[in-house]
Amino acid sequence: MSSWKTISRASLLAALLGGAAAAQNPIEVERLDSLDPLEVSLTDRGLGERQWTGTGRDMAEAVLVRLPGTGDGGYASEALGDTARLILLSGGQPPAGGRGDARLAGLRVDRLLAAGGANDAFDLLERTPNVNRQPELASWHAELGFAVGETGRACQTANALIENRDAPEWLRRRAFCLALEGQGAAAELTAELARVHSEDADFDARLFAYTLATPVASTVGPADSGLDLAMARALLDPEADMPPIADTAPAWLIALGHRPPYETPRITETAAALEAALALTGRERHHALEDVLSNGQDREVSALALGHLLADAPDAARFIHVARHHGNEVETLPITEASLAHGYDIALAAMIVGDLRAAARWRNGLVDGPPRRVSPAALAGLPIVENSDGQLIYADGTPVDAVPPEWVPPSPQRMVALDLSLAIARDALIGGNFDAVFAAWTESQGEASLGVELALAELGARLPHSARLAVLGRDEAATAPEWPVMEMAMRSGARAEMALLAVSLLNRPETSADAVVFSRSIAALDMAGLRDSARSLVLERVIMRSR
Repeated sequence: MSSWKTISRASLLAALLGGAAAAQNPIEVERLDSLDPLEVSLTDRGLGERQWTGTGRDMAEAVLVRLPGTGDGGYASEALGDTARLILLSGGQPPAGGRGDARLAGLRVDRLLAAGGANDAFDLLERTPNVNRQPELASWHAELGFAVGETGRACQTANALIENRDAPEWLRRRAFCLALEGQGAAAELTAELARVHSEDADFDARLFAYTLATPVASTVGPADSGLDLAMARALLDPEADMPPIADTAPAWLIALGHRPPYETPRITETAAALEAALALTGRERHHALEDVLSNGQDREVSALALGHLLADAPDAARFIHVARHHGNEVETLPITEASLAHGYDIALAAMIVGDLRAAARWRNGLVDGPPRRVSPAALAGLPIVENSDGQLIYADGTPVDAVPPEWVPPSPQRMVALDLSLAIARDALIGGNFDAVFAAWTESQGEASLGVELALAELGARLPHSARLAVLGRDEAATAPEWPVMEMAMRSGARAEMALLAVSLLNRPETSADAVVFSRSIAALDMAGLRDSARSLVLERVIMRSR
């Protein structure tokens, strides 16, 4: 029974008994059920409070384990990872029989760590009550706190732990916390207790170096845990770069090392910097182009830098990755004759990050061409005369600009891809010229367009008659137990279940490539209340087909 029902019933009883009786026999109201870890939510765009309605505890575990975990290979695309992240950030009433279930809570943290990274998982645990009473959650909270630089919070959990306090990993965590407090002798004694259970030479070397303020031994390897990373940071100058992280470390920890604090270098000659960047290759070229892009002095040159960054992408997946990281720059980039050479890619980049106004501006620029500069003399209507050299000039001596060449837009196929992408991003799948654009795109793509056709039909677009015949005529169809179960969950209204199964199906090449499975997974996400995520996944597929 919830605490709110308890309170309301107590209030009713007090009213029935009267004030005197209530005073003689005061009613003590206390909360009978504390907040469950699965009820903690970090988003208001997720599945809602009743996301697990219709799902039992065992089924919830069965669908959660089908998502990639921290030891698996990750997600097939960043958009799919974002979809999983949104689902896992969403809290609600636990599934039937799942309240207080440590296994479910731990699975959620592990899967969120794989989808969203260390900061998301740590924030979730920060808002979870009584973490110190749940060993698996406490371990994650301390490990992630050390990793993301929240050492104080990690130490608080290490000190408040209820169970398993004498395990070697917890002894080492507390030893480091004692060293941070200046209690070197106590830290060494605690570390000695840990050594009785197991050896960790790198930890001992780092603790020794920190407590005695001496350089760490050269034999110590790079960090491969959150605690290692926190100790390595403590041994560095605060202004130093991120300590090295072992290649064998968990993927989420390695990802932290890929995002060092970034300071935009000062570039005085942006055109020269761009030219120098284009002479480079590989990662050096990529980073140099990023430096030019982030410099605010000459935004036309920045537009060219972004264009080259996008053009350098070896495949569609890498293109989308670069666009997601730098697409927010598009809003400030000017449309010129030079920058429009990369206009198609830049417009797609703006769409990928959701800047539809900038995407439409660049799309229109590709159709109309760059703005033409008109001289003041022409604006003033001065007469044109011929000078002694036979050149045409205005009466004030200003040369007459040469007639600019006629602007040639990109190919119709590219413009159709842009228009279809914009319509999907705007959720404008009915009316206007959508049917004509959609038909032109499917014709250009042939049989490869079937998955997008079916998916857009699930989202409300008109399905071409030929699509049904194409489905009927398929030689092979994917089979996976998750597919019929997802369909059953859709009929039952089990939102979390259908959404997680959809992500699982979309993450496997053999099922995601199947046009019907892809479209029905998109429908499941839409039905679960994740329409924006569903459209993003379809948009991603259109862009991948159109580059």
